[in-house]
Amino acid sequence: MDIYSSFGFIDVIVAVVGVYGFYSWYMLVKKHEIKKTLLVGGDSNPAKCKDIEGFASFMGPKLMILSTAMVIFGGISAYSSYVQSIGNAIWVGLVLFLVIVIWYCVQLRKADKLYFDQGNPKGTVIKNKALRK
Repeated sequence: MDIYSSFGFIDVIVAVVGVYGFYSWYMLVKKHEIKKTLLVGGDSNPAKCKDIEGFASFMGPKLMILSTAMVIFGGISAYSSYVQSIGNAIWVGLVLFLVIVIWYCVQLRKADKLYFDQGNPKGTVIKNKALRK
């Protein structure tokens, strides 16, 4: 197995996770159910969402953009790995895909602060001795 077939396998996984993102979008927007995998950052609990409708309207379009990017990039990259190489154009797609992923992570963090109860309110005492130094 060479390195290109390993990347091809990862590309298929990215595309499949993109399809799961469409399912998560459907469950969020239509059923108002939060799937933890792609929609909740850190240790947040989906049951502690303060405003599910607001969260759905804030994160729904962003999740759709991420899912679409994952399916498109995963498909094109798998095509490039298994069928016919598209040359250096794949690197442009990779950069665009990574920009979308970073943007989504920033938006997810913002949504986490807006719509979920934060477990550590300001002024919480740090119990770990190493962190107090």
